[in-house]
Amino acid sequence: MSGVSPVSAVIERFYARTDGDPLAGAFQKKAAVHAGMQMPNLDVTKFQEVFRALMARPRSGKSAAYISIPFCKTRCLYCGFFNRFHRDDLEAAYVDALIGELKQSSSDPAVTSGPVHALYLGGGTPNALSAENLRRVLDAATCYLPLANDCEITVEGRIHGFGQDKIDACLEGGANRFSIGVQSFDTNVRRSMARIDDRESVLQALERLMATDQAAVVIDLVYGFPGQTMEIWEEDVRTAASLALDGADLYQLNVLPHSELAKRMAQGAIEPAADMTRQARMFAQGLDVMEANRWRRLSVSHWGRTTRERNLYNQLVKNKAHILAFGCGAGGSLHGHGYFVERDLERYLDSIREGRKPLAMVTARPDTDREVTGAITGGFDVAALNLQQLAALLGTELLERCLPLFEQWGKAGLLEQSGHWVVLTRAGQFWNVTMAQYLLEYLASLREPTMPAAMGQ
Repeated sequence: MSGVSPVSAVIERFYARTDGDPLAGAFQKKAAVHAGMQMPNLDVTKFQEVFRALMARPRSGKSAAYISIPFCKTRCLYCGFFNRFHRDDLEAAYVDALIGELKQSSSDPAVTSGPVHALYLGGGTPNALSAENLRRVLDAATCYLPLANDCEITVEGRIHGFGQDKIDACLEGGANRFSIGVQSFDTNVRRSMARIDDRESVLQALERLMATDQAAVVIDLVYGFPGQTMEIWEEDVRTAASLALDGADLYQLNVLPHSELAKRMAQGAIEPAADMTRQARMFAQGLDVMEANRWRRLSVSHWGRTTRERNLYNQLVKNKAHILAFGCGAGGSLHGHGYFVERDLERYLDSIREGRKPLAMVTARPDTDREVTGAITGGFDVAALNLQQLAALLGTELLERCLPLFEQWGKAGLLEQSGHWVVLTRAGQFWNVTMAQYLLEYLASLREPTMPAAMGQ
């Protein structure tokens, strides 16, 4: 490294390869599952004090809320969000506590200071709840949160067990968007991942849901599963594109270390997932099919067929908006701080009974960093970074020190510059999370020059 300046050595760590196909090989591996999530944890003794201070501060700008339902009827192999299996005797107690948690915060300035533009019921599997309890949760959200008149209210779920009574309860409770985890239409792939219903059952259930014509219907598809060939993936996307859906997500499989899928792959009980080269080709194949069918691109991974689909909650998360979080295992953010609600159900219930927010973790960074992070992760998520906006947030001098990185990524075939915009190529779109994470890490190294040697990729 003799003769190389420390700054040059740092920036070169984030360079892409220029000697091969940028789509499949620009980087050795993904830098993160989600960019911009790394923040220092606060001391556990400060959680309640800091959270109360955050809730006492009014929020501004577009905001969202997340409500977690921690139950699942079965455990899918790839899922990293599984909490516990559903039990009828726990359901009522949990819903009572959740409504209590919403009520506890309902008069705090962080809740009352402005409208909530998107509400997302996730988990877990929200439609594991009974129709009655789904309605109770939605009614409580309407009662205790200042939902905007045009609030996007999403209920996430799976086809299995989502009967007409539950659909009606969601619609009566104000839901205007259903996000259904299909993952694959192929029966063999579904069964290998512990999904219950076969292809025909999934298609019939989706038709029933779409026939209500009272809410956007969006599905998730995932590429890279073990045993999922290029032909199976193409058929999955073609099937989605042929339906009267309002939107669809085409997600890359992330094999999370603690997932059941990772364990079985390590044991040799199931074949490996697709490698990065095959996943890159699947990504491109999905783009080809959706573009050929004239679907609208709303983000790198999300598509809309009708104007009913807005994808608002996901956009707000990527832009690091304020997210109010409720329920066992939920995660939120306020004023540059992240916070996570207790995942252990018994501890969650005990905290609510004692009148405390059930906090498992609180993280912190300056609010100005939140804006920068949101501009970068939100921009890369829609494949276009606004350099004027970034200059206003960073200052011209700091932005200029990033330009050599953009120039190198351009030479590698990942982006192009158009006026004051940096626009991702198809290859850059595949690597958008890695590029966003590397840009954030590089900026951190410029602000704290003593840190680069300790920063991992």
